Amino acid sequence: MNNTIGLLHIRDDSEQSNHIELLIKRDLNEQQYSLIKITEKEQIGTLDGLVIHLEKASGYVKAFQWLIDIQEDHSLFIWILCGEKGSELPKLYPLLSKNSVIEIIESDQGIEALGIKIKNALNYKNHLLNREEPKKISDHHFLDPAKLSLVVHDKIIALTRKEFKIIELLYENLDNVVTYDQINDAIYGTSTGEALEKYRVANFIFHIRSKLKKQSYFEIEIIRTRGYLLTSAKNGRFLLKGRSDKVLQ
Repeated sequence: MNNTIGLLHIRDDSEQSNHIELLIKRDLNEQQYSLIKITEKEQIGTLDGLVIHLEKASGYVKAFQWLIDIQEDHSLFIWILCGEKGSELPKLYPLLSKNSVIEIIESDQGIEALGIKIKNALNYKNHLLNREEPKKISDHHFLDPAKLSLVVHDKIIALTRKEFKIIELLYENLDNVVTYDQINDAIYGTSTGEALEKYRVANFIFHIRSKLKKQSYFEIEIIRTRGYLLTSAKNGRFLLKGRSDKVLQ
């Protein structure tokens, strides 16, 4: 299985950065992993893991900013390669993680140690994905966690990680109402009951409902003030075409 590792240098045009990149690339090539340089946050979604290379303590705050942006939308293995000792800031990095595993590695541990940690982490991830079977209620439709998709007959609905968590919750509670708080807990881990949380959930549901238009078996109903309900064509509650935006009182 091909794995893509991102390399983010928190320092520009450094000879030391280029040297580190060559060493990591050599080590990963031996393990049949690919390495890409990260310059834009949009690249993060294509990665299986991320190496953040910090040369100087002056770059620690910038690393904080990247980790804060990553934590909401991505689940990654993140290895932070620190070039300087003595700073307490790197110890705070793992506290920023909600969905990612963050590990601090000092440069004097060697690139070989980093390569071993990357190999072990991704082998473990691939083992779980290969072992994980699709969740089926019927042979005609099922969830495929390895591909983050809902399969309905011959239709494959691709989802983002958070969208998959939501449809998984609805799917496991087919024909039962799932509340806003339950969905928020599934994607963020905690719920405060604030209006912003409902807005975020509603935005995710909007995108999922748009994707579900590729098939005609499942539909998500809006249950006013409570949450959402996943229905199927085999029961009498399924909404007719043209009434997909109906809100139940």
